[in-house]
Amino acid sequence: MVILNYEQYNEIVQFIQNFRGLSIDCNRELVHRFPQHNPDTLGSILAREVRQRLKQSHAKISARAESLLADYNKQVQSTGSLNVLLKMAISLRFPPLSLCRIILIKRYPENTKSDVTEMLRNPDLIKDSILGANVGYCMYNENMEGPITDTIRRCIGEEYEVKLKQMARAVGMSFYDEGDLRRTGYDKTPDLKLAIPCLYKGRIVNWIESKASFGDMETHIGYMRDQLVSYGNRFGSGMVIYWFGYLDMIADYGENADYVTIVDTFPAPEELEFLRFNIPEDFKQEHEKIDS
Repeated sequence: MVILNYEQYNEIVQFIQNFRGLSIDCNRELVHRFPQHNPDTLGSILAREVRQRLKQSHAKISARAESLLADYNKQVQSTGSLNVLLKMAISLRFPPLSLCRIILIKRYPENTKSDVTEMLRNPDLIKDSILGANVGYCMYNENMEGPITDTIRRCIGEEYEVKLKQMARAVGMSFYDEGDLRRTGYDKTPDLKLAIPCLYKGRIVNWIESKASFGDMETHIGYMRDQLVSYGNRFGSGMVIYWFGYLDMIADYGENADYVTIVDTFPAPEELEFLRFNIPEDFKQEHEKIDS
């Protein structure tokens, strides 16, 4: 089980907040410092903290765009180094590619946001070759944002959705997936909607949602607001799987009510109860005659 109490969770968060350096290095140190925890759990908590830091400091860093560009130009002119932006990001404790975006917007004010996004995806499009090399250096030393990270996260999310379907079929569940539900007109849909509900430890499960992440309190509250309450109102009670674990207190979060059961893995077959139909023997015999 990957369920952390507040003390364990806070120890990890404090380590991340006190770390001075790149996220990719912090991730490595986390695994070394907390070997008792799943590396995916640690990485998910780190990603959340990086997003939080970005949210808190983005406006302040953006307001300094002109002076930061001037500082970058000065350092490049004196050193010609290709890791100037990376070092600036470390000094500012700011995600490298987010700093690159701010610098590019200031350097090329005539370009649209989509143009800048393309530059971040493909630094060779940047007219200034040294700036392009600096952006590329940031991209390959970043594991929390950017095209490479986005692709990895999307693949991981899809991998766990496939895993969920395989495990559901293995225990005999019949279900509709997101594609099935959207074709019938639903907009917000869980990953699986069970055709026939089952019981998990005495609680009815009508749907299952897969989250390839760690469930902290703020993240869970956001999911409740944006997704899970809607699923509960529409389909009845269901289950959320946080594959990388969760903070123990979210299982008792009041807004879960009877709508949401929190787990960190797919239930074992013996924990599930399915509706069984008793088919009359004469009906079976008649059906067999028709088939033959």
